[in-house]
Amino acid sequence: VNLTLTVVDTPGFGDAIDNSNCWDPVLHYVESQYEEFLEAETKVLRNPNMADTRVHACLYFIAPTGHGLNPLDIEFMQQLHDKVNIIPIISKADTLVEEEIAYFKSQIMQQIHAAKIKIYEFPDLEDAEEPEK
Repeated sequence: VNLTLTVVDTPGFGDAIDNSNCWDPVLHYVESQYEEFLEAETKVLRNPNMADTRVHACLYFIAPTGHGLNPLDIEFMQQLHDKVNIIPIISKADTLVEEEIAYFKSQIMQQIHAAKIKIYEFPDLEDAEEPEK
């Protein structure tokens, strides 16, 4: 399988004094990529080798504070979850012990469910059929 992967970084996201609507540039980028792709797909003479520049997933890194999600995290994910698959990741998790990771993860998942944020659900590999040998 030939896969082209594009990573878009958002350095400094949420670092401003006033973070009101700081997610707008990210949302605008995601939406503009979908609009460009749709426009190219609806042309009569399409380019058969057109690159797919849509955003398919958002790796959302969460600071390992141990205090769960902050209001900006929740608001950003609420704004984005209908447009792209969100995969929350605890950053620098290797600095935490297993008990801290388990507690922090359960705390984050409770907040995500309480805020009705849809995140990407990885398929359960135990339920998948074993490949034939």
